[in-house]
Amino acid sequence: MSSTRYAIYYSPEPESDLWLFGSRWLGRDSATGDELKRLAVKGISPDRVQEITATAASYGFHATLKPPFELAHGHDLEMLDEALEAFAASHEPVTLSALELAELDGFIALRPGKHSAPLQHLAADCVREFDHFRKPPSELELARRREAALTDAQSKMLDAWGYPYVMDEFRFHMTLTGRLEADERKTVLAELEVHTKDIVGKPVRIDVITLMQQLSTGEPFEVVKCYPLISMSQAQWPRQKTQ
Repeated sequence: MSSTRYAIYYSPEPESDLWLFGSRWLGRDSATGDELKRLAVKGISPDRVQEITATAASYGFHATLKPPFELAHGHDLEMLDEALEAFAASHEPVTLSALELAELDGFIALRPGKHSAPLQHLAADCVREFDHFRKPPSELELARRREAALTDAQSKMLDAWGYPYVMDEFRFHMTLTGRLEADERKTVLAELEVHTKDIVGKPVRIDVITLMQQLSTGEPFEVVKCYPLISMSQAQWPRQKTQ
């Protein structure tokens, strides 16, 4: 039986250059639910572009802080909302160094050029402080995760937090493609360098966290609500949705 899943992400401010690029590249605006015409890639058909971005598009343009989870028994969306409000009010924004295009395990993503301890702490706090909302994964889900040839450290994270790439294993990134063969990855990367020339090389301020929702298996994730970190005004998020 399909169940609703939630995730806590960083999503860029709507209408920012970063958000507009990411939404057009993936072909979907997860804040509005609108389907968008994807950016073209020379040498690759539009159908293939859609194929290589389909998985990333289903999650929306984002960087994961707390990976997707079903709500544990005794918890509901209202409780999660209240906890997120309190969390955002007690955490300061984080400014990252310039973003860069990177190849990560065969896929392409945007990531910071330098390590950021405050960002690592923010992500770790998200994982830790909202973990009681997380329904433990099934043995089938754990087994599927372990098929990825996890390291010992990643296996420990999976057992402790239900996901292998958290805490010390966390790498902030904004996914742009699925895994690609080397030649195709080189072609796509060259095109992305053109499309991101006004984005890479500039710092990014993480001043909001976003609650995303997937109503059922196979459905895309969509923005539920955005939570400004301390200094950011709620008025700066006119497209915020509430429930």
